[in-house]
Amino acid sequence: MRHVVGLMMSLLIGLAAAIVPGLASAAELPSPDALEARLRLAPAVVEVRNPHLALGLAAPVLAFRGFPAGAVLDALLGSGWRADATGEIEFRAADDYRSAIPAANFLQYRAWLVYERVDGAAFASDNVYQDKRDIPLGPWYLVWDNIGSPDLIPLGDHYWPYQVVGVSIGTEP
Repeated sequence: MRHVVGLMMSLLIGLAAAIVPGLASAAELPSPDALEARLRLAPAVVEVRNPHLALGLAAPVLAFRGFPAGAVLDALLGSGWRADATGEIEFRAADDYRSAIPAANFLQYRAWLVYERVDGAAFASDNVYQDKRDIPLGPWYLVWDNIGSPDLIPLGDHYWPYQVVGVSIGTEP
């Protein structure tokens, strides 16, 4: 039943997007400068524990520059995504891999779409669990405040999509 309600909400939001100007069910992420101008918001510096490098409190703290995910979703998709806490926000990577994240997570926790490391190091990460090195994170990387909300730490890198180029409400074909 929950799936049916979520599907109905996605269809209604899609219909509303066709009727109401400024409401979209999918959008490409613009450059950081274009997003800053659209949001009228300076990028923030955020610190998180990088779950790709270690689990729990052993994960190193890294500082990134980016924008609050909620503000980005509001600007690109309209605020309608907030109305369906049972729905999902889908993040599309450059290779077309798609990560579906419950909308409720964005209402409960702080998340950011970041585009660079503050220390000037390459915007890349190793992933010790996949035995991969120097994975490019850009153009956008979704990170969660796992320092302010330590209950996120056991989730590890679940819901941390990187190489993000687009977002949508629900699942796009």
